Amino acid sequence: MPSEDLTKVALNAIRPRLEIYHSAVATTTEHIRGLLAGTGETSEDQSVALGNFASGHVDVERFSAFTRRAAKLQPEAESPIRAAQRALEDLLHMGDSLFVLKLVRGANLGAMVADRLATIGNAFAAAHVVELAAQGEYTEERNKLLLGGLSYEAWSHAERALAPGLVVELDGADFTPAQVVPYLDTGMKIVFVVNGDAPAAALARLVTPGVLVQQTSTESELDAFTSWEGTAVAALLPKGVATFFHDPSAGETTYERFTKLELPSEIRKRAIGGISADQQAEDLGLLKTLAVVPLPTGEAASDPAGKLSAWLLSQTSLAGNG
Repeated sequence: MPSEDLTKVALNAIRPRLEIYHSAVATTTEHIRGLLAGTGETSEDQSVALGNFASGHVDVERFSAFTRRAAKLQPEAESPIRAAQRALEDLLHMGDSLFVLKLVRGANLGAMVADRLATIGNAFAAAHVVELAAQGEYTEERNKLLLGGLSYEAWSHAERALAPGLVVELDGADFTPAQVVPYLDTGMKIVFVVNGDAPAAALARLVTPGVLVQQTSTESELDAFTSWEGTAVAALLPKGVATFFHDPSAGETTYERFTKLELPSEIRKRAIGGISADQQAEDLGLLKTLAVVPLPTGEAASDPAGKLSAWLLSQTSLAGNG
């Protein structure tokens, strides 16, 4: 499947997160319309402020007539609030492209993700500006840089829960997903669309108890990823890599959470980009270690029933696949 089509598949996989984010942006935009309703702006201004997302869903004339009677805004607050309004308009007009990050070969994955999330965070910065201005606490000297982007580290817990997620399209030589670990919090979802030769098990480094991690070569297998309400990472890769599914809800132990694991038939012994063969082997070794069923020790190991139990477990171990 062409990468453009895979990107659409990946976008659909995070669509529920996009809708949550868009809803928050629309709510802030409506709040701004209400604040500005008594400042003389027209209903056409208000319609533009809503952007494409809410087009056709709000009776602007009726809303305008209602809000103009109630608006009470100090004159000095109007300018920063209109700046926040424009920032939200810019985000809305970007559409889905806001959530798709296409890396040129050799780009720094971590830095590019941080930059895009700061742009997405401008929606939250706009809300901060509106709140400060409405309360008479906004000052140009102290707050003028707020709308220049809000870094992920500055997002509150509530704002992180509104994170829309990202689709990252990149070359296999740059597939170093460990760089996105700082952003895997409170429901964040990231889907990698990896082009060309890629490390076989790089995503193994992101496996932690509460994060759903999926690596697949089949674009039709992302339904569980989409329905998962927690933090999740997936990668769509060319065939020939390890495929696995780490489901946090499947059990308390790590090996129970690996509900699927298929190892590649060929262990590559060549570097891919800056990722050496030894590093790739380490990733595969980590994946095998995480998914292996532990064997009994001590008295259980010498007990016939314990040995039988261990043998049965080893036969069902996903680590034995491939």
